[in-house]
Amino acid sequence: MSLSCQNKSTTNKKEVIEKTGYKHLNFDKLPTSVKSDFLSQTRSSNVLAEDGYYIWGTTVLKWKGEYHAYYSRWNKKYKHDGWMTHCEIAHAVSSKPEGPFKFVNVVLRDKKTSGWDINNSHNPYAIVVDGKICLYYISNDMKPLLENDKSNMTYPDSSWFAENRKRLRNSQRIGVAISDNPSGPFLRSEKPVVQPDNIKFKNIAVNPSIIHHNDTYTMIMKGDDVNKKKWFRIQLVGTSSSPNGPFKFASKPVYDKAQTEDACMWFDKVLNKYYMVCHVMRKPNLALFNSENGTDWQLDERSVFMKKEFTLSDGTKWKPERVERPFVLTNDKGQPIMLYVAVADKNVNGNIAIPIKLK
Repeated sequence: MSLSCQNKSTTNKKEVIEKTGYKHLNFDKLPTSVKSDFLSQTRSSNVLAEDGYYIWGTTVLKWKGEYHAYYSRWNKKYKHDGWMTHCEIAHAVSSKPEGPFKFVNVVLRDKKTSGWDINNSHNPYAIVVDGKICLYYISNDMKPLLENDKSNMTYPDSSWFAENRKRLRNSQRIGVAISDNPSGPFLRSEKPVVQPDNIKFKNIAVNPSIIHHNDTYTMIMKGDDVNKKKWFRIQLVGTSSSPNGPFKFASKPVYDKAQTEDACMWFDKVLNKYYMVCHVMRKPNLALFNSENGTDWQLDERSVFMKKEFTLSDGTKWKPERVERPFVLTNDKGQPIMLYVAVADKNVNGNIAIPIKLK
């Protein structure tokens, strides 16, 4: 009888989710210690922070029963601006999705001796396909800049970085590094996987989010709108049969009524639908979109995925200065179980993990 009741309960829950989607999705309250741990840069459950480093954005995957986090970090001496020039991608592991995560190694350095991506490694996004980890990231394809300057430098110094920040911003491209071990070594792509075509988007190709479904790699990434003179960030969706591309991008932006970035995409097998949460610039919320085919997107009925604030166990609200870079970890059915966000508050950068509940 108990088994019958359990099956009925599971079936009813599935039926409710199928009918309501994520309408009743909610987030756990966080222990009050999360805020103090974050501000003191103490690694703990729900907090990924490091003394002496800024951390900005995390991607998490499950591998042989453990959870592996890949995250952007750079030395605090470079201040927040160091994300563009002195960032590396670190790797940490935990037995639980919320952590605490223990540092293992650096998988992609900020300064490399060869390749198109000799400067910077930022905004990681990892997926597992056929027993291999595909780690997407952004880097600066700056060799053409040095060649145009007829510079004898093989690697810029601090003054060059300071004087050429806008040009460097527009040299950002997407690459992929592949390994069959979470700690690497990772084999980096010989050339950018995505770069601007100046037809659908211009200047930059950054902030990739990617899933592998039905033998297809589907990516959402950010570029500048070719129809606007000033920088205006839009997100476009592209597909490929290979992790290394080429990716064919649709002309229609995912959303063009406001500037958006930092997509995280997943496919929910229960709802048979693609979902994407992203940061809408200068808005107090993270937005939720859905798609039937992965190409045509619209705001979900639950348009606000989460407010950019956290509810603590004592009922108080913590509203950090910045909450960005959402990453949603899903279970085997493709349903959300954990949200990770990059947080900046009181000169501390780190990552917060918030458990998700689906009613």
